[in-house]
Amino acid sequence: LKEVFKERSNILRQLSKTSKELEGIKVNLQSLKNDEASAKNDVQKLLELGQKQREEMKSLQEAFQKQLNEAAEKAEKQQATINFLKTEMERKSKMIRDLQNENKSLKNKLLSGNKLCGIHAEESKKIQAQLKELRYGKKDLIFKAQQLTDLEQKLAVAKDELEKAALDKESQLKALKETVQLCLSSVLHNQPPAKTLIPSKPTEKLTSPVTKGSKVPFQVTSTKVCNDCFIGRNLHSQKRLSLKTKHCIN
Repeated sequence: LKEVFKERSNILRQLSKTSKELEGIKVNLQSLKNDEASAKNDVQKLLELGQKQREEMKSLQEAFQKQLNEAAEKAEKQQATINFLKTEMERKSKMIRDLQNENKSLKNKLLSGNKLCGIHAEESKKIQAQLKELRYGKKDLIFKAQQLTDLEQKLAVAKDELEKAALDKESQLKALKETVQLCLSSVLHNQPPAKTLIPSKPTEKLTSPVTKGSKVPFQVTSTKVCNDCFIGRNLHSQKRLSLKTKHCIN
């Protein structure tokens, strides 16, 4: 369009120039009326020039019309492109609005997700605290299990010692039985025979009380010694067993 307007302005300038020339020609015709011969020639020339200028003007008008038509076609095409661009802009603006709405929804989702993440973080903290408590409880259980194993070992040792003590007690009882049997056999062996000579006063010797200086018969002393041995060994075994039970309890 700018080129068309430029060409149009050039044509107008040329037309203005031609109009000025025509005005000059008119002036010349007015001045040359006196000289008709020269005027006729000049008029003929001017007519020829005018004809040429008219032809040039026609050609220029045709070219200008072509340019106008081309400009109109270009304007129509540009209008079509403008309409297409408008529709594209409307479609893109709609897409932008949709994207903005999606962005808002995504922001809301992100906010809700952040809230959920905070809740999950708090829950994970609680779970970690519970895991720590479970770890401490596991350590306590391991320690208690170790204590139980130690106690089991101690109880096994105590059981072995008690079994040994029972065996020792059985051996002690056997030894006591043997000593009792020996004492009884010695007592029975040291008794006086039944067919011995009885003294003149047997009733007095048998019924006479024991004085301070008198000796206890052998049977009584031997049974007393056996009882003392049995009591001493029994006390010794009881003390040993009580010490072992205290050690097991500790």
